[in-house]
Amino acid sequence: MIDSGMVSVIIPVWNVEQFLDACLESVALQTYNNIEVIMVDDGSTDRSTEICRSWEKKDGRFILIRKYNEGPSIARNVGFDNAKGDYIAFVDGDDIIHVEYIETLVDIVKRKKVYSISGVDYIRFGDFDIITTAHKWDMTEFHHYLPEDALRKLLYQNDFICSAPWGKLFSREVIEGIRFKEGIIYEDLEWMVRVLEKMPKSKRIGLCNAPLYYYRKRNGSLMETFSGHRLDVLDITRDIEDKAIASADLRLVKAARDRRLSANFDIYMQLWKYIRQSKAEKDDTDSCGYNNQLVSCWTQIKRLRMGSLINPNVRRKNKLGILLSFLGPTVCGWVGSRIISILKK
Repeated sequence: MIDSGMVSVIIPVWNVEQFLDACLESVALQTYNNIEVIMVDDGSTDRSTEICRSWEKKDGRFILIRKYNEGPSIARNVGFDNAKGDYIAFVDGDDIIHVEYIETLVDIVKRKKVYSISGVDYIRFGDFDIITTAHKWDMTEFHHYLPEDALRKLLYQNDFICSAPWGKLFSREVIEGIRFKEGIIYEDLEWMVRVLEKMPKSKRIGLCNAPLYYYRKRNGSLMETFSGHRLDVLDITRDIEDKAIASADLRLVKAARDRRLSANFDIYMQLWKYIRQSKAEKDDTDSCGYNNQLVSCWTQIKRLRMGSLINPNVRRKNKLGILLSFLGPTVCGWVGSRIISILKK
């Protein structure tokens, strides 16, 4: 086992009593021992606080910080403010990690000459799936990127570069001073773009395809329910496109426009379904504003779709959505929302 400095594992916790013990146990069992585990209790009202206290008492590496409920962005910022490690890893309180997760991330940084960010692939699983965190695995695929290449991959949503802060190890110096934006969702995309933009151009990012992070997909979680905050991604991707245009980097502009198209397409489908359900239930509470937003999303889809359709870097899923959009807004909304419903089952 390599020991190359302390890793601070930051875990935002909010009302995850059903899953928290499994998460913390998977962190405690890491083969890489030089860690501190910062549990930021974001005002939980269930037994999450009690579970955190229990781990703090039985394992000296675990530290509990309690605060009022302000959301995962501020919880992560508070965790980083209190972290002492040379490297930072984020784990969500309802997820779990393989026993070799941190050791592998550190190994990539040191042995592959990657000094800034390392990452692994992840597996989605449901509440009732059985997951083993000690399975055998092979690193059959390894990639390393310069920051500008990684940023384009992130925007195209290609390979296994995702915008989430979990699944990665960050050198402290790389993310120092880059805080998660407060009061929005999709804050991870906005944050990750800023991290890659500010990285020294000579540094590299290393990723392997080993599935060592287990992301729990929960019904009713913050990212599974519709609210007006989901529209935040439209502002975020608009700003990303604007900055790309200002940079005069044509390759980045194409990637940014495809990410904006993807965001507008996703929100269009969700709004279309939400508005139909509201009308069926005779609840027109926000229908006027959401109808206007639906039209705005469709306008952006029409503006951006041809550029992505002829772009060889755009993933197949996006191109299928583009082809569907040529059938018109009603057919696109009906078919697209049905597909989303099927995929979520």
